[in-house]
Amino acid sequence: MRTVFVVAMAAAVVIAALMPGGLHFSAAVAAAAAAQEPGGIDPIRCWWQSSTGAITLGDTFTVTLTCAVIETPSMQVVADESRLGVASIQMAPFEILGGSHPADAHRLQRRFFQYHYQLRLISADAIGHDVNVPALSIPYRIHSRVGAAAALEGRDLSYLMPALPIKVLSLVPAAAADIRDGADASLGAVEALRFRSSMFEIVAVVLGAIATVIAVMALAPLAKGNRKTGAMASDRLPDRAVAASAARELTVVQSLAAGDTWNDTAVARALAAVRIVAALAIRQPISEKVLKAGAPVPEGRFAVSRGRLRPVRAAVSSAVTATDVAVTASRLDDSVSRAHRHQLEGLQSALAAFTAALYRQAPARDAATLAEAARHAIEVANDLQRERNTWRTWWSQR
Repeated sequence: MRTVFVVAMAAAVVIAALMPGGLHFSAAVAAAAAAQEPGGIDPIRCWWQSSTGAITLGDTFTVTLTCAVIETPSMQVVADESRLGVASIQMAPFEILGGSHPADAHRLQRRFFQYHYQLRLISADAIGHDVNVPALSIPYRIHSRVGAAAALEGRDLSYLMPALPIKVLSLVPAAAADIRDGADASLGAVEALRFRSSMFEIVAVVLGAIATVIAVMALAPLAKGNRKTGAMASDRLPDRAVAASAARELTVVQSLAAGDTWNDTAVARALAAVRIVAALAIRQPISEKVLKAGAPVPEGRFAVSRGRLRPVRAAVSSAVTATDVAVTASRLDDSVSRAHRHQLEGLQSALAAFTAALYRQAPARDAATLAEAARHAIEVANDLQRERNTWRTWWSQR
């Protein structure tokens, strides 16, 4: 075979020598023949490189194609790289997810170009088998140059890249009954997770409690409104606290007026307290005025204190008369209890007695009558404390 090739090349040289310019053509052919001789330099050399030799289904891996071609002043190997791009190459049964083409590199008489392909395989039939990245044919031509201007373009040649085998691993052993993974958590890990969940629950409860306290503190000023030194709204002091203070005031007055000592001061204090009790009984507004720390109580009023964290001290009074109580009693429905009617009748008599004892020109101060009026007012005040608590007062004002 080698003899036939040499004879043919010799005949070509003789024929070319008889033609004009045959010397240059003979030199080009000889150079091309030397490049294609089995013992000569390979004009192009390519190789595969994979990021892994074994994959599982769905795994992404990279296959790199690297080629080295001769590039000298007298000869250039031009490969057809248009078929090597990610958009044009096919590597079935592998799916091409992407790729890249870095810049070419030059080293001595070689030019190196490279293509990276990101592949994956999704095929249940491939598990446990070798799947080949398909063989690749790379077309190329050899361009030879003789002299300053003469050039010769060689014929189309092909470089065949062999297939690259890739092992597809099985996800489970061959004797496995199913593909589900068993739990890998140890008892210690489970206990640690339970402890951590308990800690999270405690932290959540504590943070919830703190949030509730902050919400209450934020909403409290809205419910209370702007506190002023002047007149307060009637819903500032609960009925229960006012009734308790009125009962205490009447008890003190009773102690001071023991016997026949119902003087003007005792009668005035008792009248102010009875008016408050009567106003609560017939649900009339009460005048309330905040007192500063250490401030004296104005005449005709008595002090009511409430609150522990933020104590409030106010002076209360009412202008309710016996006539107001009588009018309210006359308008009561038949559904009103007899006990409530008796309370109003007693308060009407008490107001009339204390008013006559304080404001008449010749005041009649019967000690027994005044003591009985004060006792009845104290009983009504105690009944009002039991009937009206803070929740009922708040609900009735909504």
